[in-house]
Amino acid sequence: MKNFSCGILAAALMVGMAGISYAQPASKGSANVSSVALMQATTETHSWDPVLSSTIKTANQKDLLIGVSLETGLYTQTLVKSSGGTKDTSNATAGIQIRVLVDGVQAAPGEVTYDKRSQTLSATLGGYFANCTDENGDGITDVLTECDLLPEEIELILNTMAAHHFNFILANLAPGDHTIVVQAEIKSNNTSQTGSSSAWATIGKGSLTVEEIRAVNAPEGIVLD
Repeated sequence: MKNFSCGILAAALMVGMAGISYAQPASKGSANVSSVALMQATTETHSWDPVLSSTIKTANQKDLLIGVSLETGLYTQTLVKSSGGTKDTSNATAGIQIRVLVDGVQAAPGEVTYDKRSQTLSATLGGYFANCTDENGDGITDVLTECDLLPEEIELILNTMAAHHFNFILANLAPGDHTIVVQAEIKSNNTSQTGSSSAWATIGKGSLTVEEIRAVNAPEGIVLD
């Protein structure tokens, strides 16, 4: 029978999660599950913050199959203003990268994009006349000289939440105690001219599963080029 240990997140610490770890004998698998947001919505770039972790003890040289399931959310907003036939462009980009470290060593295939969006909005508009005043008092309003030409506006907002899963692998792991850490990197970038733009990303609930395996097609384990 396989031994199985599970860490359940009980409180929000640092990045909105905390795991309960157990000292255990050699085991076939371990897991950690989050029921709270692992990363709150942010517009700033975060470089490799830990979001989930677990431990496992292997008795022999084995390979690890590591599954990471996460809810990811993206928000992008772009607004353009244009008048007089002048083109205006705004861009909002947000993304979430995930990687897994085992005892500080990056598991294959390395960094994985769980979510990314680049939203660009452009418009070339003529504008509209407003605030018209008969300054000459002749009863005739000249829109070219007695009105203000104001820019027209177009805005696009997208807000999505989705669940994603990816399997990571670390081959030929030596016997002993090992720590598995899932790290997330959030990137965002905004550019605009006369309009505006904004972007943020968030990571909701998640789970980490670690399974000790042995490749059947190679006595030494999984061979990675």
